[in-house]
This record gives sequence, structure tokens and C-alpha cells, in this order.
Amino acid sequence: MLDQYQMTRQEALDRLRDFGIQGEDVYLIDLIPLVEMIWSDGQAQASEIGIFKDYLIKHVNNVNTIAGYKMLTIEKAERFLQRFLTGRPSAKLLQTLRSLVPPLRLSSSDDDANQALRESVLQGCLDIAASSVTEYPYEAMERFCSDEKKCWFEIFDTLNDRSKPAPSN
Repeated sequence: MLDQYQMTRQEALDRLRDFGIQGEDVYLIDLIPLVEMIWSDGQAQASEIGIFKDYLIKHVNNVNTIAGYKMLTIEKAERFLQRFLTGRPSAKLLQTLRSLVPPLRLSSSDDDANQALRESVLQGCLDIAASSVTEYPYEAMERFCSDEKKCWFEIFDTLNDRSKPAPSN
């Protein structure tokens, strides 16, 4: 059996450019799984957006710290992400963008930094999913709806390079 094709960083950058994402916005692509988690139950709820905004601030500050200068601003990051939060993007678009996170943001030579970012994104997704439910009352095992659980596992698989290649446009 052939090994799964691994997209290069340059191929992923070219693919992002197809979506109009380039420059410093590339450093925001790892927020897409959180957007995907927000929409996984069909609604972008206020508590989910609040958690996302807190995560966004920490993310921007972390990117700037690593870069050693103010590469990103909160305002620019919010403008970039607004297109994904004002209306529900297609699941295919979010899945495709998510598939670009590993070659772009989790493939540095610093394994500890890669793991820290992976864990941070996954924890952010869990925080978002746990923040609200769409229906009350809910059973003990329904704090996360089945769509949220499915989405989280798909994100987990992608960030751990256990997913299928990105769907084509």
C-alpha cells in the first residue's frame, strides 16, 4: 500500500492563496478548527464566540511573541475571521482549510512547539463545544451533541495527520 500523500508547505500556501489567504493571514489558519467547532451544531452562540475571541487574543499575542515583532493585530485577525463567523461557511470549505493546518502550522522543526499548538487548538475546540448546548434540558451524555463530537474527532485526526487528503475545490 502506498503511503498517504503529504502536502508540502509551499503547496499548502498555494492552496490558501486560491482562497485569498496569504501573507500574515496564514498565521491565523489554525483558528479555522475553532470556527468549525463553533458551527458544528449549526449555530454560532454568544458564549462560543466569547471563548473564541479570548483564544484569538492569546493566539495573536503568541504569534507576535514568536515573531519578535507585532506581525498581527487583534483588529486585523478579527476582520480576517469575520467572513467565517457572520454566516455559516460550507463544511467543505472549513474541512479544506483545516486540512492545510498541519503542513502550514504544525510542521516546524520544533516538535514541542508543534505539540503545544496542536494541544491548544484541540483544547480551544473542547472549550467551545462545552460552553453551550442547543437544547435544554439535555441528558448527561449530551453536553456535546453528536455533531460536535464528530467534528472534534475529525479535527483531532487532521491535526495528528490521520485524515484523508484535502478535498479538491
